[in-house]
Amino acid sequence: MGEQKYISFHLRALLNEMVGHLHKKLEVAGFPEIKPSHGYIFQHINEDGSRITELAAHAKITKQSMSALVYQLEEWGYVRRKADARDKRGVLFYLTSAGITIQQITQQVNHNLEEQWESKLGIASYQKFKENLQKLIAANK
Repeated sequence: MGEQKYISFHLRALLNEMVGHLHKKLEVAGFPEIKPSHGYIFQHINEDGSRITELAAHAKITKQSMSALVYQLEEWGYVRRKADARDKRGVLFYLTSAGITIQQITQQVNHNLEEQWESKLGIASYQKFKENLQKLIAANK
């Protein structure tokens, strides 16, 4: 009898496929320095600016780890900082035009990959798959 593979194995394989595909596309587009850990920022940064603590909470990593990632992207010109007008002690981070380009490439690559998955499964099956994933996520909140 073969080894049973749990759903986590399959979910991880799909995630790895998505992340690997995305980073190949980013490299071809001229952004080889962007790594998967930077994805937390591009995925969660708010158009109206985000604090490092907010980004860290979304990513479920420490403030110190998120700071290192944000400062790296700032150094490379993908994010910029600005004083928070509502709290002079606070700092908000925003995407620069280069950061927005990365965010747009990411969205397009993910959209294309999902279209491929939908094509492989069929529209109805893929929609049911997404609904079931969303139900599981909602049930765990």
